[in-house]
Amino acid sequence: MKQYDVIVIGAGNGGLAAAATCAKAGLSTLLLERHNIPGGSASSFVRGRFEFEPSLHELAGIETHKEMFERFGSEVDWYTHDSTFRLVVPAKEGDEGAFVNENGVLVTMDARMPVGFQNFAKKLEEIVPGSYDSCMAAFDLSERMFKIFDNLETPQKLVGSLKDFPDILRMVSHTMNEGLDALGMPKKAQDIFNTYWCYLGSPGSKLDFLYYLAMLHSYVKNGTGIPHLRSHEMSLAIDDSIRRNGGDVWYNSEVTKVIMNDGKPAAVVINGEKTVYGKYFICNSSPNSVWADLFDKKDIPAKQLKMLNARKIACTLTTVYLGMNKTKEELGITDYSVFIAPDTDSDKQYEAAQNYFSGYCIINCLNEIIPDCTPEGTSQLFLTTMTFGDVMKDIKPQDYKKFKTKVAQDMIETCEKALNISIKPYIEEIEIALPPTFARYLNTPLGTPYGYMLEKWDSMIPRTAQYMQDQPFDNFFFCGATQERGDGYGCAYYTGEKAGGIVVKKVKGGK
Repeated sequence: MKQYDVIVIGAGNGGLAAAATCAKAGLSTLLLERHNIPGGSASSFVRGRFEFEPSLHELAGIETHKEMFERFGSEVDWYTHDSTFRLVVPAKEGDEGAFVNENGVLVTMDARMPVGFQNFAKKLEEIVPGSYDSCMAAFDLSERMFKIFDNLETPQKLVGSLKDFPDILRMVSHTMNEGLDALGMPKKAQDIFNTYWCYLGSPGSKLDFLYYLAMLHSYVKNGTGIPHLRSHEMSLAIDDSIRRNGGDVWYNSEVTKVIMNDGKPAAVVINGEKTVYGKYFICNSSPNSVWADLFDKKDIPAKQLKMLNARKIACTLTTVYLGMNKTKEELGITDYSVFIAPDTDSDKQYEAAQNYFSGYCIINCLNEIIPDCTPEGTSQLFLTTMTFGDVMKDIKPQDYKKFKTKVAQDMIETCEKALNISIKPYIEEIEIALPPTFARYLNTPLGTPYGYMLEKWDSMIPRTAQYMQDQPFDNFFFCGATQERGDGYGCAYYTGEKAGGIVVKKVKGGK
């Protein structure tokens, strides 16, 4: 009977990184995936002559990703981008300070933010006089934060690094709004500075100040990028690394049961039939699904149930994928990523997102970074909005198609009006993914790709400090978006490498 050193459940980004880490270290490794391709959200699908990217907007901290792929012995062809975001807030009747922007639209905000700390701060100062110093102070905090990131899990190292950031323990208890208020940043500048809040799924009054700074730091310091062949290029590169280093990868292999022995996992059942044994297990699936579907109730540690009850499910997404029969120039698209919001304040945006489509929409044009990602004379857009909670609970099955068509139409029209462009007449292919679509594919509660909301009491730093104590068994570790760094490709890769490294040490150290 073969027993693997480690069995990895789920070939999402975290699972791929975990399996690659273990295989490269010489551990007998098995990666199991219920789909027929790797990557989870990091994959692609084809409609007509367009290949769409399900979830990747852009990758921040490209140098970190390059280093990771070098560790795996994999090559990726990177395309980089030298801007961050554009924030457009259309004006409502009676809004003070409204003006007509370059697109001929009446707005209360139109901020196109560049890469580079000083460039970003100067642009913010141009839009909101008196904001430069507070913006640079925030980036100074983010620089120091990065210096101690890798020491958060080791108290001895953390104590030694406090000379670079002596007030970190005081600051970890504050929200994004509180931190920027303390730095004296004007409210209008805060609204621009906080634009990426949706990438972490919590608004300014809830989101951990230092963690948001760390994320924004990654976007602003060196810009962003995307692999030439998009996220599937990364997934396939890591799959290749696992195989080259002797690991096994089994697709169409859904784990349907975890078998216990002496109070901890000992094997998994695949597709309800085949049993495979392992010493250690790394799981890239949602804990909600794992405890509900894979374990007998008597075997679930009480602490795990308490954690599930204490945490809130993060936001869900709706994405409209558009294959256009016009180029981005012909459509009038001038930016890669535009955030269109009904209000500048992140908390008001969050409140509006408790209902289905609130007028908040992100429009991305992949051709802005990768010109040849679509056939000549065409382009690709994807529109994304977020919601919180079970916003579809009242939608009847017979009304689903009509409902999703209406949502897509509203999102398209919002983008057309905010940017003064025409989209609908030039759509060649369209696919609409609502929360149930993501739920079927990702097997997560409500279809969230984000895991659990990052709130002040349950953000990156406390999650990191508690990581080992929060794992259910001494041979079973979670990775992916539900863990300490929340959603994001880089975050998932990090948690996978981390879990893999822990298992490598345990196997080789005999602990």
